[in-house]
Amino acid sequence: MYRKLSTVTLKSGEIMEIGVVKAPDEEYASRINSFLEHKPDVYKWHIRRSVREELDELETYFYIGKLGDEIIANIMTVEHLGVGILGHVFTKPEHRRKGACAAVMREQMEDFRRRGGKALYLGTGYGGVAYRIYSSFGFRSVVPGSGFMRYFAEEDFESKWFDPREATVRVKEVQWHDWAKMTALTGVVEGDWLRSVMIPIYGPTNFEGGFLALKRELEEGRRYREVKLLESEKTGAIVGFAALMDDPRWGGNVCLLDLFVHPNFWSSADPLMDALSWPSKKIQCFAELTSGGKIDLLKAYGFQQEALFKGQISRGQEGLDVLCFAWFPR
Repeated sequence: MYRKLSTVTLKSGEIMEIGVVKAPDEEYASRINSFLEHKPDVYKWHIRRSVREELDELETYFYIGKLGDEIIANIMTVEHLGVGILGHVFTKPEHRRKGACAAVMREQMEDFRRRGGKALYLGTGYGGVAYRIYSSFGFRSVVPGSGFMRYFAEEDFESKWFDPREATVRVKEVQWHDWAKMTALTGVVEGDWLRSVMIPIYGPTNFEGGFLALKRELEEGRRYREVKLLESEKTGAIVGFAALMDDPRWGGNVCLLDLFVHPNFWSSADPLMDALSWPSKKIQCFAELTSGGKIDLLKAYGFQQEALFKGQISRGQEGLDVLCFAWFPR
């Protein structure tokens, strides 16, 4: 469905109409596909599907600028429960430097807030023109010097979103509408630095492209034995994930377990472990030396430390020691 938002006069004097297409939309499907045809394949996989079919409870919005019937600018957001990712910011080369992108983004951000939006995440090059534009709309680097940025409608978004008080949790499968909510989890500054060996994720990370790769691999039955998510029933936040895959280095004799949980929810993570189908083979899981919550959980499920790797990963200039835990079938 297309909804007109406004008209603006560009620096060139041309009148541009700004509107938003909420996918799916057959009328605009081919035009949006064509406009974003330059995007990498895994992103086009989502775009082509979103404009023609419902993807679980994911909300996909294409904010477009038009001269007549010609789309000249686009900003896309994908959202669920007010948490989203902003991406596919593109203006046709012949229409750049006219103020089209900034005009579309003004309407997009106003519409996001008007709809009760809570948080948006994006990735860009640090310090460039795009970075400065996003900064002018209230986006800030997740960590200093990073092009991974976030916008919170309220400063205390994270403390409310990941509030463990009176929060029950449930285990679920990966669904399309978990896209931005997983980025909210992988983007937290606090907590373990080692978040996934398989994907991989080290420190606060934009999971925009990573989620699409994961979702596609799961749908096609590649790499992973299974992936489970831990969700707060209070807010809908994804507060943890666990993944099992065969380690290709050992002839199929060893399985890897990835496990990352928000620091507020380690004490509630037992259901995540209980939901896994444990293989009849050795499982290895890696944890930082200082990852108390993760280590306690692994030990409670019968994992034993079998190795210490000194300075195995880096956090800035700091080398972090990593423990290897192993579980053996009985």
